[in-house]
Amino acid sequence: MAIVALVLSYGVGRVQQHSSDTNVFQAERNKAALDAARAQLKAVDEARVEGRRRTVEISEIANEATQQVVIARADARAAGAAADKLRARVEQLVATGRAAGNPTVAGASPSQPGGDPLDVLVDVLRRTDGAAGELGEYADNLKTAGLACERSYGALTQGRWEEASRNM
Repeated sequence: MAIVALVLSYGVGRVQQHSSDTNVFQAERNKAALDAARAQLKAVDEARVEGRRRTVEISEIANEATQQVVIARADARAAGAAADKLRARVEQLVATGRAAGNPTVAGASPSQPGGDPLDVLVDVLRRTDGAAGELGEYADNLKTAGLACERSYGALTQGRWEEASRNM
């Protein structure tokens, strides 16, 4: 009988120990799962904050680029207006010279090829000024777009470089 009691008490002890071990293992597993869930929530929150930061920075860059384009176009219009005044003044001087009967200003003689040199000069001035204005506007737009692109790229990659340097 003593052996049976000893075996029974050993069996009951093993069952209790197994139950205790199972409870400890389950608690550790629950704690690990809870820690992983917290870490995942933290990572999601950090990603949201970084996404918002990037979106705000990209929007600011786009707004600044738009303002720079507006300023460049206003400057181009002002330069165009000044060029128009200059062309009008040149045409006025040519007309005044012709009206005065000045043969040097009045133009070429019929024997000279190419027509009136002043008309040619005015035409060349008009064409070069127009082409320069178009090229200037194109260059301003390219510069603004390029700078905005560089800043946008920097805003998007800034977080990655900082994160990579923290993980090193």
